[in-house]
Amino acid sequence: MSAGAEDWSRGALQAGEREPAVKVLARAFRDNPLNVAVIGEDPERRLRANEHGLRSLLPVAHAHGGVRVLRAGGELAAVLIAVAPGEHPLPPAALPARLRCLFGQGLRVARRWAEVFETLAPLHPAAPHWYLGTLGVEPDLQGRGLGRALLADWLAEVDRQPSCAYLETDRPENVVFYERAGFVSLGETRIFSVPVWRMQRPG
Repeated sequence: MSAGAEDWSRGALQAGEREPAVKVLARAFRDNPLNVAVIGEDPERRLRANEHGLRSLLPVAHAHGGVRVLRAGGELAAVLIAVAPGEHPLPPAALPARLRCLFGQGLRVARRWAEVFETLAPLHPAAPHWYLGTLGVEPDLQGRGLGRALLADWLAEVDRQPSCAYLETDRPENVVFYERAGFVSLGETRIFSVPVWRMQRPG
């Protein structure tokens, strides 16, 4: 796909875009350090496990108005999942979706992801806050400013309803990316020997 900024469009996820959003995010996060530590060395297995997890998460996040997308050249190129103050954690997916995710990922992977979430949940700010759970860009389109544009779109909403914004990232290069958007590091937490940076943007 080749598209300039004039071909970009941003907005809420449409119902028919859920599966393309699953695919974009699964590819975007496939090689992240925490993804490798939780799922294993096989990239195809990581991709499949990501897809199962996202098929469980996206409908819930979508129902709560927490999914924004950026389209480039008419195709989904970047996806952001975030929740407003008081919405984190999102409610669990419906039981059939959770069971499909469990069988698709396998019990070991599901348990390890649960350990990640249980480790990070108590570290959230005590005050109500916006939470950026996921921001992913199609790998072939990374480095072109799409993630920055989608983040800026979300932060514009954050600034209309001021509260602090919070996120975690396991990629060191993302620390600088988010610092440029006004986030500061609160510290580093290690999970399965992977450093995870916790970051906050004052409200």
